[in-house]
Amino acid sequence: MPVLLGLGAFALAVLLHGFAARVPAKLDSVRRFLLVGMPVGLALVAAAPVAYGPTLRAAAPILLYAFLCEFYIFLFTLTLSSVSATMLIMLRRGPVPPAALASVYKPAEMVQLRVERMQQQGLVRQIDGRLSAADRGRSLHRVFVSLRSFFRHPPP
Repeated sequence: MPVLLGLGAFALAVLLHGFAARVPAKLDSVRRFLLVGMPVGLALVAAAPVAYGPTLRAAAPILLYAFLCEFYIFLFTLTLSSVSATMLIMLRRGPVPPAALASVYKPAEMVQLRVERMQQQGLVRQIDGRLSAADRGRSLHRVFVSLRSFFRHPPP
């Protein structure tokens, strides 16, 4: 069944991502998933037409795999910076006073955390104690400005 092939490939990619997350490397979680997910996807692209011929049945598992991978990456990156997700994780361990939750996310600490992540991703750099946009950050900014213009959103 084509759907099972797509689901199986996705399950394999997630399993391999779990293993890749435990290997010490200077890659963020998204890149780690791409490192294991792309070969699985390429194998699926090669296997589906062999199994089902060059038909829509062969495209179904490939499209399902692509959708599930994109959704997985979206959810994964969403929870990396989600204040709510982090608070829920804290609450999972047991009851926590509201003051303890509030103390975890002080505005200055939230900014510092985001700056550190942006530095790790190569979007900003720090020189002589001052932050500036790196080349990658400027490129991403141009994309955002173009998209904002395309969707007719007002400038901030």
